[in-house]
Amino acid sequence: MRRALVVTSSLFALANAARAVLTAQQAARLPDLPVAAPTPYIVLMSTVWAFAFGACAFGLARSRGWAPRVTIAVIVLYQANLWLNYLAFTRSTEAAERAGFGILLSLLSILGVGGAALWLDRRSAGRMPGDTTLQ
Repeated sequence: MRRALVVTSSLFALANAARAVLTAQQAARLPDLPVAAPTPYIVLMSTVWAFAFGACAFGLARSRGWAPRVTIAVIVLYQANLWLNYLAFTRSTEAAERAGFGILLSLLSILGVGGAALWLDRRSAGRMPGDTTLQ
């Protein structure tokens, strides 16, 4: 379970890092392209989330006690940030039709990542110091 969370957190970190880099490249190459959210905001938020998920992946890989709880907080805050961005910057007429699927994906990511992290946290709480049976 720990490895799955490390991989998942790493993938979230890589996706956000790629988003930051690609957004900056797009802004440099296509400066007149209209975008829903300001480019510096997208780059900054994507970088912040890349570091947050990277820290979670590192903590989980190193079996740090704080990592499962921080991972739960990060995935919930990340999804909340995505929805705030969606509500603040969406201009599409089809946005309402796509919202249901977005809600489903948000709930699945929170339940999947958060549930696995909670299980890992509960399981690790009963472990004795020096015990490596969960790794």
